[in-house]
Amino acid sequence: MPCHAKTLTPEPEYETKTSLTKDSMFEVSQETGMDYVLRYSPDRMLSPCYRAMHKTPKATTYGGWESRQIQGHMLGHYLSALSGFYYQTKNEQAKKDLDYTVSCIKELQRSDGYFGGIPSDPFDEVFSSHGNFQVERFSLANYWVPWYSVHKIYAGLIDAYTFAGSKDALTIVCKMADWAIKGTGQMTDDEMQKMMGCEHGGMLKVFADLYAITGEEKYLNEAERWIHKEIVNPLIKKVDKLQGYHANTQIPKIIGLARLYEVTGKEEYRTAVEFFFDTVTNRRSYVTGGNSKGEHFGKEYDETLARDTTETCNTYNMLELAEHIFAWNKKSSVADYYEKALYNHILASQDPDTGAKTYFVSTLPGFYKIYCTHDNAMWCCTGTGLENPERYNRFIAKEYDGTLYVNLFIPSTITTKDGWKLQISTSFPYEQSASIKVLSKGSSPLNLKVRTPSWVQSSEKTEDGYRNYGKLEAAANVTVNLPMSLNIRRARDRSGNFSILYGPIVLAADMGTKNMPNDIVDDQLVYMNMPAGSIAKITADLNAPEKWIEETDAKTLTFQTKAEASENGNKSYTLKPFFATHHVRYSTYFPSADAVEDKRNKAFENITVDFVEPGRQQSEMDHRFKTENTELGYMESVDRNYRTALKEEGFVSYRVKFNAEKENKIVLTIYGKDTGSLKVEFDGQILKTAELTGDKGDSLYDIEIPVSLKTLKAKAGKNKNFRDYVTVTLSENVHLMEFHITN
Repeated sequence: MPCHAKTLTPEPEYETKTSLTKDSMFEVSQETGMDYVLRYSPDRMLSPCYRAMHKTPKATTYGGWESRQIQGHMLGHYLSALSGFYYQTKNEQAKKDLDYTVSCIKELQRSDGYFGGIPSDPFDEVFSSHGNFQVERFSLANYWVPWYSVHKIYAGLIDAYTFAGSKDALTIVCKMADWAIKGTGQMTDDEMQKMMGCEHGGMLKVFADLYAITGEEKYLNEAERWIHKEIVNPLIKKVDKLQGYHANTQIPKIIGLARLYEVTGKEEYRTAVEFFFDTVTNRRSYVTGGNSKGEHFGKEYDETLARDTTETCNTYNMLELAEHIFAWNKKSSVADYYEKALYNHILASQDPDTGAKTYFVSTLPGFYKIYCTHDNAMWCCTGTGLENPERYNRFIAKEYDGTLYVNLFIPSTITTKDGWKLQISTSFPYEQSASIKVLSKGSSPLNLKVRTPSWVQSSEKTEDGYRNYGKLEAAANVTVNLPMSLNIRRARDRSGNFSILYGPIVLAADMGTKNMPNDIVDDQLVYMNMPAGSIAKITADLNAPEKWIEETDAKTLTFQTKAEASENGNKSYTLKPFFATHHVRYSTYFPSADAVEDKRNKAFENITVDFVEPGRQQSEMDHRFKTENTELGYMESVDRNYRTALKEEGFVSYRVKFNAEKENKIVLTIYGKDTGSLKVEFDGQILKTAELTGDKGDSLYDIEIPVSLKTLKAKAGKNKNFRDYVTVTLSENVHLMEFHITN
């Protein structure tokens, strides 16, 4: 029996409708993106599926990936993009192309429910082989990621139902789901886990979504079979084992887990999702909000600059994950990330002239963006790139339980389900304020909360990061001040590299077009070995960028660095928003000559016996840390991670190395403005208690605690070097940033 929806309305998170203001920055980009999608032919998109269903295609297949074993993935993105553009703009051509495409799929779908851009051969083999099938990270039964490819079609059909009201799309996707359930029903759970070793997209979310739409238990049961334990189980325990994994293979699994939490309420799913989001956004992302190098996660805080960084579809997926998490916690920190990634990666990834999309976005100084051709570069990021512009509207404002949260300052009109209509008017980021005006009143009371961004220096910040304006009245008009200033973000890997931002906007150095090749290509790998430019080291004070960076054009947010800020005093750079930087060599990172940091490193270089970086997972794990009632964080002004007490008091213990040949010192590094207390214990003794008065300024402050030679020899026995635990107890407002053992 075909499944039926409980209602034919969008999911609750999409009930607040937002339309972009005509001719505003995002609206123009959205129109460019929609035009790019509408230039595709439905028949050419469907061509691989005709052949997979043993039918004669009506048109030739598109090139690139669509002519390889991953073919069909673009059809799914195409369905999602058409659905989203119709929902957001009511464009009739989008609806016409969508309905035609769905009707063709309905006609082509096999009687057993299978439909895809490839034959069902790899699935048939896996279902019936009793576990005797070949699997690698990107290969299943000798096919390139077959579940990934077919998942896009599942997702596109669900979007066609959710956003465009296509009942046929729901019927088709339910039949596809039932085909999958019948097939995986022949497999044991261990065989399922083996199969999921190959990238499989968001199949977990497919079944969670279908359960939410239909209420049929079979879809919930299948969803839970698609939890990839290799990835999820460590996350449930808040253990980061992401290093070395293909980044965008994992993110859709976690989005699916987020949806599963929403339909089951199982807290362990939420724990895993929130830990993953925190780990990726705070410990594995670049200045633009993008992540990964060569598509893979590296070490935490790794910020290697390269041509093949920040795969664009990773950020597409991270924004979707952020939407789920915000629905749970309503915290401005989630919206801060969303804003950063939306402006500095997603908006920056579309060529404003042609609508072409990026795959990787280089962080290597002096390189350039590489864009896809329309017909032959059907990369994964081409697919998500089709969808990105229709998603601009989704997070501007959200209503939950009678409160409207304004998250982004994008010119738009917001309409709630019960009839409230509000207008956001601003030219942000080219204007440092926004007004929110009530155009019409709804049938129920509505509370208004507006985000106070992290980059705004304000004494009015609240626990959730939103200013509460209370109940709205007809014709109410709220003005929001958004003062922006230049700020420096240091690379988290302590490389000395840094980025320049104006408010949340990443500024890029325009390095010209010298020796640049054509940058719209079929194959994004063709330029991965091409030379990059070079950028001068900056010797100026990074704590005072306003002293060596001047605004030269407020209308375009163009800035200029002073020549004397460079190492040889002879190099000046024009800076402009990265989202407006196209078809030129650029740099979003600059090298620095930080004399203060160099002097500090040299002081510790020859005397350090052991060193721990609190708040950095690998360093703490290597020292077998134990902790209770503490949390991690990062302090921009001193470029350090830290541990601090979660409530009134907490402790952390590290198993560190000592050298018993002479007296050692425990050197604890805290923040100069810390106020509170700390206590240091070793070998059952309290070595130090300290009351901190916060009078050391915005800097690192070292506390030295001697460990006597007598104590060390008693512990060491015959071994000159030994390891043992040192425990540091912290009060609130004390930030442990470094932990040295010196001699």
